[in-house]
Amino acid sequence: MDRATLLALPRLCALWAVLFALFPCGIQGNWMWLGIASFGVPEKLGCANLPLNSRQKELCKRKPYLLPSIREGARLGIQECRSQFKHERWNCMVATANAAAAAPLGTSPLFGYELTSGTKETAFIYAVMAAGLVHSVTRSCSAGNMTECSCDTTLQNGGSASEGWHWGGCSDDVQYGMWFSRKFLDFPIRNTTGKESKVLLTMNLHNSEAGRQPLQSTTFS
Repeated sequence: MDRATLLALPRLCALWAVLFALFPCGIQGNWMWLGIASFGVPEKLGCANLPLNSRQKELCKRKPYLLPSIREGARLGIQECRSQFKHERWNCMVATANAAAAAPLGTSPLFGYELTSGTKETAFIYAVMAAGLVHSVTRSCSAGNMTECSCDTTLQNGGSASEGWHWGGCSDDVQYGMWFSRKFLDFPIRNTTGKESKVLLTMNLHNSEAGRQPLQSTTFS
């Protein structure tokens, strides 16, 4: 490697640092920090001080009562990730306070390189985190913790006339959980630039949706 190339390396590294800082896929994943106990209580920190992108902060300001559900969704996703990968070489390890000493918690992707590597681990992270958010928001709706959603009454009065029973209960409002998960996590492709960015973002959107779909007809216990 010649001298000119060596001298150019620091500038090139600085350029890549700026690009990764602006990379929407990385920003998209910073909300996952809310599931780490050491990060603090989101409700006390306020929407403006949370590791969210501009769209997520706006949604947070409009629906601050959903912060406990967002935090719980992140916690559930991280917990499931650790459970599924506990016997693997990469065991869903997340950044720690010591590892992130050079930067405040929440300013870098929780799962580090794996969040933007485009590997099967990346795919699983996006799927399980999206599913965790659907689950937590849906449970919050069913528990009556929010005024704009409750439980799903579409099955009421249904059942089997021949067997002499009908459904008079209240199902989980999965549709609201699905809607919020998409609204909160899915970064519009049209807002990205660069072919590689769009390819990775498209993949992440697909994986997030793949994580949600099995919950479409699920009743949570």
